Amino acid sequence: MQNHLPSYGSKDFKLFITGYIPGTFVTISVNKTDFFTTVTANPEQTVSVMIPAFVELAGSNIFDHTVIIRADHEISILALNYKAYTADTTVVYPVEKLGTEYYVVTPVGNPDGLNKQFAVVAWKDPTIVDVYLKGAVTFQRKAYRAGTKLVISLGAYQAVQLQSHDDLSGTRIVSQNPVAVYSGHVCVAKHTKCDYVSEQLLPVSDWGTTFIVPPLSFQPKFDLVYVAASQHTRIDYQSGRARATRNLVAGQVVTFEIKFPNPLYISASAGIQVVFFCAGGSKGKIAYDPFLLMIPDVSGYCQIYNIHGQDQYDNYAIITAKTSESGGITIDKEPLGVIAWRPIPGTGFSWAEYNLGKGFKRETMEHPTSPFGLLSIGIASKSGYGSAAIGASNIPTPSCSVVLCKEGTVCQMIDGQPECLPVSAATCWAGGYLHYHTFDGRLYDIHGACTYTVAKTCGCDCDPHSFDITAENGNRGNTQISYIGSLSIQVDGVTITVARAEVGFVRGAEERCDVFTVDSASEEINSSILHQLE
Repeated sequence: MQNHLPSYGSKDFKLFITGYIPGTFVTISVNKTDFFTTVTANPEQTVSVMIPAFVELAGSNIFDHTVIIRADHEISILALNYKAYTADTTVVYPVEKLGTEYYVVTPVGNPDGLNKQFAVVAWKDPTIVDVYLKGAVTFQRKAYRAGTKLVISLGAYQAVQLQSHDDLSGTRIVSQNPVAVYSGHVCVAKHTKCDYVSEQLLPVSDWGTTFIVPPLSFQPKFDLVYVAASQHTRIDYQSGRARATRNLVAGQVVTFEIKFPNPLYISASAGIQVVFFCAGGSKGKIAYDPFLLMIPDVSGYCQIYNIHGQDQYDNYAIITAKTSESGGITIDKEPLGVIAWRPIPGTGFSWAEYNLGKGFKRETMEHPTSPFGLLSIGIASKSGYGSAAIGASNIPTPSCSVVLCKEGTVCQMIDGQPECLPVSAATCWAGGYLHYHTFDGRLYDIHGACTYTVAKTCGCDCDPHSFDITAENGNRGNTQISYIGSLSIQVDGVTITVARAEVGFVRGAEERCDVFTVDSASEEINSSILHQLE
């Protein structure tokens, strides 16, 4: 989105891409331009990619230059929109996270003539977007008052940005097809100078009901927390020892002040959206400016995160963890050391600030058994940034992308696990007196009274799913006419037998692992062994 004035300063737009599978191939392109670049991402590595300056949106309009990132394996993305003294970060969600209903939150600051804003980005399909405005906007030379509905048609990979001097918080966005929505402010000021702020929003379908918002220990005044509701919702909240209840209606956005040392705990009867607005402040000689970040729902906490420190900033991790488990958190496999854990009243959690130091870095913070919350923030003179840390896993989700199948087979997910299956299917059967129809479509008449192999696994029987299907033919004294007396299937150490005339019944047996040492001359012992094996 637009950062301050379009003509202000040099633009530094970056994507920080983290891979989880070796050799992950990533392409980055810009819609309707010739910009195209590729990178390779590996585990324990974050790749920085510069995005061309012309992608910045300017004013209220429809734009074509959407950035598109594709990868052949799972990745995570953090975006940085930086100009001198005005910057912010946001997590970029995969298209699977996109939705069709959102509520906008735009922070309010001192009157400065600059605009609140949000952007809606279409995915691969054209879509109609209905915008139920809470503030006045001018779009395509037409003015729309607060309380009116603006209908916008977007083509594939098009974006619309809307700006207003009014507070746009509570604006409802409904689309026919999934879209991405970003919200923020061109440059908002509260306690200090103005700063660009933005976050990608989650759709209503992904909202949660339980949130913990830690305060910043170095904030000398207060910060703000915005809570948005999509339906009639009761929220119970606690700040320090003070408790209260509030009822919200659809589209209502309420604001809470949060100040050290009191964290804010919120429990809701329905899904809500919680956004933290750092209003700027000072820490020692650093006078830092505002930033915006989404607070994750407690149920969405992870056991492992990637956290990124940005260049030219003092970087911090804000941790929320179960009090009993807080000592188990590590960073890059090392203990956190001595940090101040503070309890969160009304919960079994505690919170702490961890100083990541200065300069760009990517580190991994994790707990072996207990999920925890993690926020990534940074402060610098006349600037600041913030976002939720990116949850990750060192063990990739079972996927066909990590399975190499032999020639003639293809990987498919079966019961959540990848399996190599033949690229084609065929059937063999036997019936009548006595016809065998083979996999290749040929028909054979076999009249012998023997045991025949119908089908079995080729090669080694050590395959865990090897099988052997045999048919025992019989006759009634006429060697020209035979029939199947029984059919046996051996698979996974189990034998199932279907016998002729035993209608409605099958015989079952498991392999025995008994070991015997006998004198081969002793018929009596051999007979006993055979009886046991039967």
